[in-house]
Amino acid sequence: MNGFEKRRQQKKEQILQSLTKLIMTRNFKEIGVREIAQQAGVSPASIYNFFGSKERLAKEVFYYEMDNIGNDFIQMIHSDLTFKEKMERMYELSVNNQETLNSEGMKNFMFEDPAFKEHVEQYAGEVIIPEIMKLIEQGQAENQINGGVSAEAIMMYMQGLIAMMGNPSMAEKLTVNMRKELGNLFFYGIFGKKE
Repeated sequence: MNGFEKRRQQKKEQILQSLTKLIMTRNFKEIGVREIAQQAGVSPASIYNFFGSKERLAKEVFYYEMDNIGNDFIQMIHSDLTFKEKMERMYELSVNNQETLNSEGMKNFMFEDPAFKEHVEQYAGEVIIPEIMKLIEQGQAENQINGGVSAEAIMMYMQGLIAMMGNPSMAEKLTVNMRKELGNLFFYGIFGKKE
């Protein structure tokens, strides 16, 4: 990558990171392109040059964050931690993510957009679910999965949660506390009580 391409990529990352900070706590509709540009230290024209529109930028922010979280998740799954340690770490990350993303920020995600939903479902199917299957297999091998719950039942439960969260009418009800409760139900309802 030459110097020009490197600076261009850095500028793009600055824009993504700036909107990420803003969008997690405020309603996207209230955030203007000038504010995003000012936060990123770029001109408003740069945002349009890189992303075409504010809406496209918002999708890119979600995809960017999804990739970052997904990569961290994959590294953790492939680590030498025990199943129990991995579950504890996943639960901690889940709680931290819920606290970072307040209810107003949750409204920013375009669940009703078919392209957005398709991207999320594809990412889940190709990246996250295969890794979760590895985790389930480890839990079964370490005799840690509560009551002999099958991998198939766990996957059906997860798909139900994903479908529910993708429903725009449900998105309004996904407060920070509700998302924490769902995370607790998932991690400890399936895998046993937290000690």
